[in-house]
Amino acid sequence: MNSHRMHPLVWAASVALLLCGCASLRPGAAQHGPLTARVVRISDEYANINTNLDAKGLATAGIVQGSTFRAHFGSQSIEVFYGEDYGDVARGEWVGLIDEGALQIAISFGNAATVLDCAVGDEFLIVPIASP
Repeated sequence: MNSHRMHPLVWAASVALLLCGCASLRPGAAQHGPLTARVVRISDEYANINTNLDAKGLATAGIVQGSTFRAHFGSQSIEVFYGEDYGDVARGEWVGLIDEGALQIAISFGNAATVLDCAVGDEFLIVPIASP
């Protein structure tokens, strides 16, 4: 095994820790590490990414509707607005919604799973973006 290559999830976790930095040590900050969301379904029409992570799980990390989080998949990192519907973001922007009780990651008028090249069974690391 090449000791100079990192597994994609290890790399993503490292990036997540760097992004969170010391902000997670502030009083009132969520004391949980990155969340894992497994892809359970890809929507047929728009290739929306449906996960197994529910709103309660997001809330444990301080991710609530109206906030923004990072979703790390392999070497890719996207900024996602957690809204109520697709119209909460401009066309082409990333949005996270609760669909059928769990997090859906989508692109408004786009094809999220196609852009990220993800499939059922893949995992994302979900990290809150600290507010200033």
